[in-house]
Amino acid sequence: SETWGEPQGTTQSKAYQGAYERVDRALTYNWNYRAQLLKRSSTRREYELLRRHVRRVGRSRIILDLPCGGGRLTPAFADSADLVIEADIAIGQVLYGRAESSVRTPRIWMTASAFHIPLKDSSVDGTVCVRLSHHLPTAAERERLLRELLRVSRRFVIMTYFDHHSLKNTLRRLTRPFNRKPPKMTMMTADVAKLASASGARLVAAPALSHIGSGHRYALIVKDGVGV
Repeated sequence: SETWGEPQGTTQSKAYQGAYERVDRALTYNWNYRAQLLKRSSTRREYELLRRHVRRVGRSRIILDLPCGGGRLTPAFADSADLVIEADIAIGQVLYGRAESSVRTPRIWMTASAFHIPLKDSSVDGTVCVRLSHHLPTAAERERLLRELLRVSRRFVIMTYFDHHSLKNTLRRLTRPFNRKPPKMTMMTADVAKLASASGARLVAAPALSHIGSGHRYALIVKDGVGV
C-alpha cells in the first residue's frame, strides 16, 4: 500500500508481505497444515466450500490463485479450469508450491502483489483469494484488495474475510479488556456486498468456515450479468 501514491499513515501490511520470502519459512507454514489435526480438518472444509462455489460458476478457462501459498488449496478447483495461475508476493511460497504441489491442470507461477496484479482488466475468468484480507491492518487495504480482484476477473471472485459479527470475533472483543489481545482485522458481510456492488458485482453467498471454531467466511462474488 505504500506504493499507491497517496498517504497511508504508519499502518500498512508491508511487514506481513515479507513473511514468507524464505523457502524454509514457507515449508514450515505448509507443513503445519499437513501435520496438525485441526488444520487438516479446516483444509477439508475449505475444499468443500471451494468446490461448492466453483460448481456454481461452472468451468473456467483461467483461474488466478492469489495468494497461492504453497499450493495447499489449488487441487480443490484446478480441475475446473483449463489453466491455473498460481501467484504470491512471497517467492518462498511460490518456489515451495512449484516443487511440492501436484495437479494435472497446466499452471503458471509468478510473484505478484494482490494490490497490483500484473494482468489486464477481465483477463481471467475468476480469482481465488484465501486467507489474505484478515492480515491487512486497514480498511483501505481490504477494500483495495477486493476492487483489484474484481478488476482482473471477468466472471467471479472467491475471497475469504474474517466476519466482524462471527462468534469468534464477538468473544475476542468481549474478552479484550482482560487479555489485551489485539483486535481481529474484520469485514462486515454488508460492507463486502456494498463494495462488490460498487465494482459491478454482487455477493451471492458467504458461508462460514465454521460457526464456532473460525470467523472466516468464503464469499462468492459474481460480476453483474453472470448467472449462477
